[in-house]
Amino acid sequence: MRKTRNDVRYLISAILLMAAVTTVTTGLIADVWDLNDFIFHKYAGYTLAVLLTAHVYLHWSRLAGYIRRRFTRPPSRRAKESDPQQGPSATTDPVASPGAGRRTASRSPFSRRGFFGVALGGLGGFFVGRGFKTVDLPYGSDVGEIYHEWSKPKWLSLLGAVTSWGQEPDRYKVYAGVERVELPPPGDFRGLSTEDAIEQRRSLRDYTGEPMTLDELSRLLYYTGGVNAERWGRPLRAAPSAGALYPIEMYVVVHQVEGVERGLYHYAVREHALDHLRDGDLRGEIVRNGLMQGFLGEANVVIVFTAIFQRLRWRYKERTYRYALLEAGHLAQNVYLAATSMGMGACAVGAFLDSRLNSMLEVDGKKEAALYLLSVGRV
Repeated sequence: MRKTRNDVRYLISAILLMAAVTTVTTGLIADVWDLNDFIFHKYAGYTLAVLLTAHVYLHWSRLAGYIRRRFTRPPSRRAKESDPQQGPSATTDPVASPGAGRRTASRSPFSRRGFFGVALGGLGGFFVGRGFKTVDLPYGSDVGEIYHEWSKPKWLSLLGAVTSWGQEPDRYKVYAGVERVELPPPGDFRGLSTEDAIEQRRSLRDYTGEPMTLDELSRLLYYTGGVNAERWGRPLRAAPSAGALYPIEMYVVVHQVEGVERGLYHYAVREHALDHLRDGDLRGEIVRNGLMQGFLGEANVVIVFTAIFQRLRWRYKERTYRYALLEAGHLAQNVYLAATSMGMGACAVGAFLDSRLNSMLEVDGKKEAALYLLSVGRV
């Protein structure tokens, strides 16, 4: 009976070890590839919890005995054994172990332990080398291709889960001490259906010049990237974001909006308001920065998306730039659909002078950089 119980203990311990290794491995994979519902990791965790409970139950007497000894044990005898006044310990007396020297002298330098150590080290080196797979691209490939290949997940990417790429920054950019324009609530406006908006959506560059209302601007920004829900006390927005980290900031160049002066504004998403950053007619400047595309000066507003990369980098590391571009695309489609639903037109622009546009927005182009322009106006 005792032998059977010991066999069960050893079996549970062995399976527990395998479950722990599986849980750690699948957890690293889920973290690196952002798998929110990785079924293998979930069930490995459940299995680990059950086995751990069984392990504690079967070894409870030993665990309880250890705890009692740990907190009630007498002073260690180790100090007495090493005390020179007490003389050498009996366990260190060579006479007590007459065969010790013969066993040491006869030990083979090629032991099984050494062989397996070398073999495992060699296999480990092989797989690490495979993880450092070089980017195999033909001569003349552009930087985009190189980045795309470099940022592909590899097994060595698992090491990134335990390295630091900086701290998580605040998810809201705050302009202190600037004038703020409060935006009205988006209300219960209902325009086109989703299906009709998708069918009618086109890139439109010809605008009537009639001003946009403040209510329309409010709805446009809210349905593009406003805070529209909350989960577990965490605000959620109108467009999907990797890890709900929201790296994209929205700036609005206002040309013709009723009740809003011309100039540059920042969308304060948390408060659903506009931070007034700069006065003046910026039509000529935005056209020049947009490579002389005249419709950027004829629209009612031009929305500029920038990315604060560290909001993603601390978690997603080398895939940061991919995810920032994906999110800008999600937001841009929201601009198109919201504008179309309200009877307006939009046009996305990816060609612009980066340095000059970043300077216009007063961002450094490195930690935060412009990614996308979208004109919106009445048609």
